[in-house]
Amino acid sequence: MYPDEEQSSAAQEGAATTHHELRYRLVDRLNNGIKKLPGVHRVLRFLADKLLPGKSQPAKSPAAIHDARAQSALKQDAPVSPVQEEPALAPISLDALPYPPVEMRKLIGTTEQMHFENSEGKLIFGYLDFQFGPAVYDRVFDFGCGCGRLARQLILQKPQPRRYVGIDLHPGLIRWCQRNLHPAATNFDFFYHDVFNLTFNPKPGSPGVAPFPVGDSEFSLVIAHSVFTHVTEEQAIFYLRECARIIDQNGFLYTSWFLFEKQEFPMMQEVCNALYVSYHDPTAAVIFDRQWLIDKAHEMGLRICAPLPPSVRGHQWTIIMTRRTDLPEPEFPVDNAPRGWVRPPLVDGAQKIGLE
Repeated sequence: MYPDEEQSSAAQEGAATTHHELRYRLVDRLNNGIKKLPGVHRVLRFLADKLLPGKSQPAKSPAAIHDARAQSALKQDAPVSPVQEEPALAPISLDALPYPPVEMRKLIGTTEQMHFENSEGKLIFGYLDFQFGPAVYDRVFDFGCGCGRLARQLILQKPQPRRYVGIDLHPGLIRWCQRNLHPAATNFDFFYHDVFNLTFNPKPGSPGVAPFPVGDSEFSLVIAHSVFTHVTEEQAIFYLRECARIIDQNGFLYTSWFLFEKQEFPMMQEVCNALYVSYHDPTAAVIFDRQWLIDKAHEMGLRICAPLPPSVRGHQWTIIMTRRTDLPEPEFPVDNAPRGWVRPPLVDGAQKIGLE
């Protein structure tokens, strides 16, 4: 987003600020006021740590912890915990469906309300809609649902999915979705996927990966938007297998990836198939070899039926996969998109948002 567009967006958001967002701002102001009274603040923090153990513990692991914890969880089949900490609120009308607070929207890279809207109730993915129609959306699993951008659009979609399950490793975002979207559509459930992430879930003891909390072949559509762009190679293999496990025989897997051609990097070993942009946090952005992705998909019983190039050159490819064998597996098109910058957001204290 360019600076002038961001200012315009901020002005629009300021004019349309909801009562729900004002509540978050008032809580933040109250919290800042308490901090000016050191004795009171220390007592409250002490009580919070006793009542909510682990909530405010700092991250203490270097970047290498990702691979070590991924290996550990692969062996242990670590469970996933649902976040149902608070009772559900009263039913919410679709006409009054809230938007996530601005600070949550910043975490997923877009703050404009238009990216959360679906006022006409349209099916949300163009390629799948044109080819296969609304049946694709019957049972949806949203891996990395964040603060509910796609979930909110799906709630407003006509027809609405008969079942929706969203998971995310940020507990505050899951809490918000369960409290503010589930009451409007009780067939939409949100679960905390407690795995380690240096930015969003730096909780000591959390594994690097964990199985999905659902059974085999339960979903007609699995979404992993902006997820495989932020996992290590071993994590990608684990989660690609999980995605393949939970889609039914006629279902689709909607994913996005950063891709490169490994053959253009002759110094890379055969066992290395990913590039990492950050030494501090390997999951900041991960770029995978295209042929490796094709081969891994085949190993999982999947075929790439739609490789859709990015809108900014070198950015996220949309890769749609399926178990169906009656659909062709086309060649990848050339990435001729215009050049530009789409950098991930940098937000201080990102892991605490929605928990205070």
